[in-house]
Amino acid sequence: MKRSRDLVAERRDAIMNLIEQRGEVAVAELSERFSVSPLTIRRDLSYLEEQRVIVRQHGKAVLDNPLGRPSGTRRVRSIRAIAAHAASLVEDGDCIFINASSTALALVEQIQAQDVTVVTNNGKALFIAPSPYISLLLTGGEIRPPKTSMTGEDALRCIERVTATKCFLGTSGFSPIHGLTSATAPEPAVNAAMLDHALTHIVVADSEKIGRTSSFHWGEPGDVDLLITDTGSTEEQLQALERRGLRGAVRCDPSGELPAERLF
Repeated sequence: MKRSRDLVAERRDAIMNLIEQRGEVAVAELSERFSVSPLTIRRDLSYLEEQRVIVRQHGKAVLDNPLGRPSGTRRVRSIRAIAAHAASLVEDGDCIFINASSTALALVEQIQAQDVTVVTNNGKALFIAPSPYISLLLTGGEIRPPKTSMTGEDALRCIERVTATKCFLGTSGFSPIHGLTSATAPEPAVNAAMLDHALTHIVVADSEKIGRTSSFHWGEPGDVDLLITDTGSTEEQLQALERRGLRGAVRCDPSGELPAERLF
């Protein structure tokens, strides 16, 4: 029998495919088609909206970028593949940091290890369903809508009391010159604190983020032990980051047909 999270992943893929075909689909129709409650469909749509492939409107979901339909599904699958590989690196007894990234948060539900503590400033962690062997600790802090990240002095104090075995951090941009960058001003301080208080530093970022620069700096390529990305990232891009100090890179196949490829 398939595990429930596998069924969720398949349903979200099917929902995305249907929206791509039609441009928009009603929540009520999706609920009937997949024999689940409207609340379950809204959770699925919330996940897809986080990946910036749909927009939720009253009672329906609409494709976010009709001119880029093929990339919508690919990005969702890329994030899932990246998260799955990241989750496989979590070991029994680990304490890990997860930042406000949706890609980083996606790995939590896929962790198979036991006795794991997840410390996160992502308020959406309250709505996921991790393994019963995982303890979830929210940092606390200030939340500024529409973001759900927790920032400020309270979040920093929580992080500074922890020494994590690993951190899994998403980013808005990762470039050889400007390093790790964020699109919002309050989050870089939290991200940098997680780097400072973790023994192993892992960045999870789909290929759209590689080579991109956002406004607020929080780390250098040399701070990163491993970058997990997808096959849309070129060897040239990753080698440029390696020359600036990145110590390891893995590319994941969004289709799931090929194993993850370690480049260095």
